[in-house]
Amino acid sequence: MIEIRFHGRGGQGMKTAARILARTAYIDGKWTQDFSMYGAERRGAPVVSFVRFDPGKIMTRGYVFKPDILVIGDDSLDLDRMLKGLKPNSSVLINTGGEPEFLKKMTTAKIYWINATGIALKLMGLPIFNAVLLGALVRMIRSLNLEQLKKAITIELEKHGHEVVANNQRLAEMGYNKVVRCQ
Repeated sequence: MIEIRFHGRGGQGMKTAARILARTAYIDGKWTQDFSMYGAERRGAPVVSFVRFDPGKIMTRGYVFKPDILVIGDDSLDLDRMLKGLKPNSSVLINTGGEPEFLKKMTTAKIYWINATGIALKLMGLPIFNAVLLGALVRMIRSLNLEQLKKAITIELEKHGHEVVANNQRLAEMGYNKVVRCQ
């Protein structure tokens, strides 16, 4: 089973990202779970979302305390708190403007980074970067693929129109192609 924990702020699309990633795994034939935890539902409030997927039934319930993959959508949040529960072989994906030297010193996990906000601003003029992170995640996970992700984006976002779907698919492609692993 792969367990993923997303950290971000309300309005950044972490809840939607979890739903799209779970749909991607479902399209691949896996059993999935996705859910979120947040306090006051307001833009800017801390949000945590969770995804589990596995080829077999998932009997585990509850929060993901020891993620295989940790996604940090906003590097201004409390990193010490977010890094709790990492396993030595966990991977961390962080949305940041440059290589996260500070994070490399804090964990033995595999660290990946991408300037998802910068990519989203350049393409859409909005700091809605969840599709960029999803593209990077699919590249990291490898048991899922970009075409499955694009199909999931279509299913989950089609109610917002063709342009939104097309933009998010392009953002996912950019994330897939631009994610960087720290050495």
